[in-house]
Amino acid sequence: MRQLFAGNRHESFLPRLWPVAAFVPLLLLVVGASVGTAEGWRAGVAKANITPLQPMWMAGYGSRDRPAEGKLTDLWGKALVLEDAEGRRGVLLTLDLVGIDRDLSLAIRDELQTRFGLERAEVVISTSHTHTGPVVGQNLAPLHYAIVPTDQQRLIDAYAERLQREMVDAVGRAIEDLQPCRLRYGSGEATFAVNRRNNRPEPAVPMLHAAGNLEGPWDHQVPVLAIEDNAKNLRAVVFGYACHATVLSSYQWSGDYPGFAQSELERIYPECQAMFWAGCGADQNPLPR
Repeated sequence: MRQLFAGNRHESFLPRLWPVAAFVPLLLLVVGASVGTAEGWRAGVAKANITPLQPMWMAGYGSRDRPAEGKLTDLWGKALVLEDAEGRRGVLLTLDLVGIDRDLSLAIRDELQTRFGLERAEVVISTSHTHTGPVVGQNLAPLHYAIVPTDQQRLIDAYAERLQREMVDAVGRAIEDLQPCRLRYGSGEATFAVNRRNNRPEPAVPMLHAAGNLEGPWDHQVPVLAIEDNAKNLRAVVFGYACHATVLSSYQWSGDYPGFAQSELERIYPECQAMFWAGCGADQNPLPR
């Protein structure tokens, strides 16, 4: 990935990221990149802070018995709009959430169609699967919505409505931000995902890892899409990994390892919007947790 980030201080990424979050995809900058050569592409980006404004129930762990008690990091919803030379558009929304339900997904895409003429097939909504974000609508309802107090159900409903407004607005701002761009892509590798079904009991996993006895399957690839302006400045990075975002299990809002990875990239490249999508990591846990 060295070519992809040439001229953008790629050498500084590894030593800066390691002490902050040793579990993030460290090698995404060192694998050779392929370069998109098509002319006429435009890209626009926007984001919204989607951190809950008051204590509410958290999603992901069924053992929780009370609402969130504070914030470790903000949560973000981010929009990327790509337009080709023929004016065809595609939208990617990434959310620092464990997931959303079908009704909310359809409501967001229907409003995007009404306001901006975007067909459902032109919109992808992806979540990071952080387990330190809020419950959203009916997502994982038997684990959360169906059993929490009534006042919490009202907060969950209100948050889903807010999320829809915020993300539709972000797409509008990203469309307004459309500018000529260059697209590059590549793939790196990160090896912190561990198969949680084939490596039991969990307390023994670090010892299995140290001995080189972990068993698969797993997917350690880190696909990366980079969007640059015509001056080769990095405007956006989209990357993914197949692993649960379950490093943390506190009662504080957090984007977990995908959130820290995005924050670190945006710190190093202040004009860049970093976006994470979760791959097929349902049976993968991070090491360490």
